[in-house]
Amino acid sequence: MPPGLGRTQVSVRHRLGADLIHIATPDGAVIAAHRRAPDGAGQILRDTGHVIALERAVLTAFTDQAPCRHKTRRPPSAAALAEADRLRGTAVPDPAARVVIDRSTYAATAAQLSRAPAPTSTSTSTSTSTSTSTSKE
Repeated sequence: MPPGLGRTQVSVRHRLGADLIHIATPDGAVIAAHRRAPDGAGQILRDTGHVIALERAVLTAFTDQAPCRHKTRRPPSAAALAEADRLRGTAVPDPAARVVIDRSTYAATAAQLSRAPAPTSTSTSTSTSTSTSTSKE
């Protein structure tokens, strides 16, 4: 839209195969024509009048005053990083979901433990043994 016509209802016309689009008022008056970028080019084409209007808006908003104190740049929190990972689809899954039980590892560990000497107990235990003896005279 040309500057100053914001919130105006318009129609955009594009003839099949043409590289121009026309912007027209509801009465049919063409107020702008823009060249289209090729499909899939990922380009944004701007009219010279729009570029000049944008530069003016930026330069009039410019100030040499100190920035607001409440607009300090802080690193993102852990919750914000986790949410960003979730939105990107790169979130780290729950650690419990990554647990794999490998029975061969379990069997090897059990075999090593059965060959190891029995652990010695550090606690003292008293045992009472009674023996009976019989003697013949």
